[in-house]
Amino acid sequence: MLIRKSILIREKKLLSTHYDFLDSNIKKNVLIVKGFCKPTVQSPQYKYTLTYDAINPPKVLIDEPEIEYNDEIHMYPRDNSLCLYHSKTDNLIWDSKNHHIFDTIIPWTQEWFTYYELYNITGNWEHPHIDHRINKLRE
Repeated sequence: MLIRKSILIREKKLLSTHYDFLDSNIKKNVLIVKGFCKPTVQSPQYKYTLTYDAINPPKVLIDEPEIEYNDEIHMYPRDNSLCLYHSKTDNLIWDSKNHHIFDTIIPWTQEWFTYYELYNITGNWEHPHIDHRINKLRE
């Protein structure tokens, strides 16, 4: 439990050192980070919440505006959290020793919103990805 708490404190400190637009708190052994992104002047301001318990990989949910899941964008259908990396192709299995939120999850979240804006223009997810659409998997 003490190790877990120290990981959360370390991550909170790294986030506050690198980003002034994030609001981070630790509650009940969970790091809760509130952030926002406005990819372009014409874009809405997206607000999101990242949660991290130092055991499971961090999870990012969009608070507003609401974005509904569809098979084309990179969100998980069970909870609409953002799909930010693929463990096999990105060669990344999240662990608290080798990864930090400030230099992975936060930049990837900001980038996700940029690609979402491009998706709204082109109708295609422009970032390199593995197709994980539900309907595609059922075929």
